[in-house]
Amino acid sequence: MDKYRKSFESKVKPKMNYESGEYKVEPFRDSQLALNNVKFAIKEREQFFTEAYGEILSDLFIAWLKSEPHAVKEREFFYASAMALGEVKNKLVRIETFGANRKYIAQEEVAKENNDE
Repeated sequence: MDKYRKSFESKVKPKMNYESGEYKVEPFRDSQLALNNVKFAIKEREQFFTEAYGEILSDLFIAWLKSEPHAVKEREFFYASAMALGEVKNKLVRIETFGANRKYIAQEEVAKENNDE
């Protein structure tokens, strides 16, 4: 990921305030860097969950096919397990997304507190 960031930073350089010697805050550049990171993370996460979810779901489906037609409770268990697997996947994605954004949320809360004072 760093090699992509370096190439992007070389293409879109931050502007310097020559009076103070500090770089100006550039929301567009920062948002483009964040968007670049998010696209990469989403692609990797989706690939991981698609492969893992597909394997587990196919195992459940094979077990369902091997069960006897009159074993209704067993078949319902496999169905409920498959549905629960989808909920677990969604919950893990939400937790991972929140965890990645936790430091930015904390910074935002500190900024709000400083503005209130």
